[in-house]
Amino acid sequence: RHVRRAAAEILHGTGGGEVAQFCLYGRLSRVNGAKKCRVISQVMLCRSILRLLPVSSLAFTFHRRSRPPPLSVHKMQAEGMIKWAIIGLGDVVAVKSGPPFWKCEGSTLIGVMRRTPGGARRWIEENDSKLPAEVASQIKGFDSIRSMMEDIGGDIDGVYIASPPGSHLDNVLEVVSCIDAGLTNNLKGIYIEKPCGRCAFETRSMAEELLQRNVTFFPAYVSRAHERTQVLRKLLLEDKVLGDKVLSVQYTQIGSSFARGLQGVGDAIPWRLNAEYSGGGLILDMGCHILDRIDYLFGPISVKHREVHRKGGSSNSVYPSVEDYVWMTGTIGECNWSSVDSYGATLECMWDFSPGNHDEKDELIITGESGSVRMAGMGAGLPIEVYDAEKKLIRTLEFENPEHSAQPLIQAVVNEMRNVDTTSDGSLVRSPAKSANAARTADVLDAILGDYYGGRFDEFWKRESSWPGLRLA
Repeated sequence: RHVRRAAAEILHGTGGGEVAQFCLYGRLSRVNGAKKCRVISQVMLCRSILRLLPVSSLAFTFHRRSRPPPLSVHKMQAEGMIKWAIIGLGDVVAVKSGPPFWKCEGSTLIGVMRRTPGGARRWIEENDSKLPAEVASQIKGFDSIRSMMEDIGGDIDGVYIASPPGSHLDNVLEVVSCIDAGLTNNLKGIYIEKPCGRCAFETRSMAEELLQRNVTFFPAYVSRAHERTQVLRKLLLEDKVLGDKVLSVQYTQIGSSFARGLQGVGDAIPWRLNAEYSGGGLILDMGCHILDRIDYLFGPISVKHREVHRKGGSSNSVYPSVEDYVWMTGTIGECNWSSVDSYGATLECMWDFSPGNHDEKDELIITGESGSVRMAGMGAGLPIEVYDAEKKLIRTLEFENPEHSAQPLIQAVVNEMRNVDTTSDGSLVRSPAKSANAARTADVLDAILGDYYGGRFDEFWKRESSWPGLRLA
């Protein structure tokens, strides 16, 4: 039923786009066993058929969805302060993502939740000196989502889920149950830390649940809103530094110095290297940013070849079971959002997080018909170098590193939730990160890692002994 609905929406231009994507995977959380396999097979068949459609049919659908609804013909009045609650208070909240919720214009923080008894209230006490007086006087701490919603749910406009990915779906479902129970009726959006779910199924399940309740899903793919990324879009789209077409995209990362929280306690494996909490190795935590940015700048990724290994495991008995080396090739598909024509461009990426890499590397190379661009993949403040067709450096662009790397995206999210039309600080008025790109990036990660884990449609983190990649390590 959902497959037929999605196909009909795209064919007839009555829906498509984001709605169709989630209907294709809709309700799978309520389907088990052989029936799930049949539904997945139908989905794959439907997606194959849709790929054969003329590009004009899909372009028409996207065009229809891109037009503003009738009510937005008149300029909308910006709404008041967006009041946020945070679920999970780990290291990502300390500097990267927490402070923007009270520093962004039009945003404030009224509640935090940590499951450790008393943990949220201790966090408030420890951060009291950092909080503005108006935030310190109103913020409350809670030990559960339910108790938070029962107390302040009527005032909450947005929720930030900052827990490890392994609990994201459960946290979303808890928030959804509070919506259904009438404990919160003003919720406009949920900002979910990347990579959103452990696999595409979890990501799409969250998207469907929120879509049904008219709550916007904002994935925390922060690099989309960085000044460096926006300048690169302009270089490609307006300045045509690569010409009219991109030919290839290459990315190499060796080493893990950009990753946080890799120090375990004793023999304990850090959660970012435990599939139950993260969904895989560091490609889930770091590589997802690169894959998503490629999607944003150039178009959807189709994976062709991949090699996934656990290089460091043979000499260390407590070494994580997840992969530490990934190589993949692919191509860029057609879309209506790319900065420059990239259809058919080749893609090659390699991540090596195995121990013993002393010469770290982080390089993204984009080659076009009349030049190339080189830049670091990670880091918001690192330069962009532009080369001509003879590989001569002709331009270097420098950027300041933001104090809080998530702030540009969170400001865009707040602006969208407030219906802001213009900004005085040059910030984006709409978030460039939405549920559809989170789902596409999750699909790519599953396509790359599927063979290592023996599939990623089930709770693969519970069957470690069956992982084909681990047996070959």
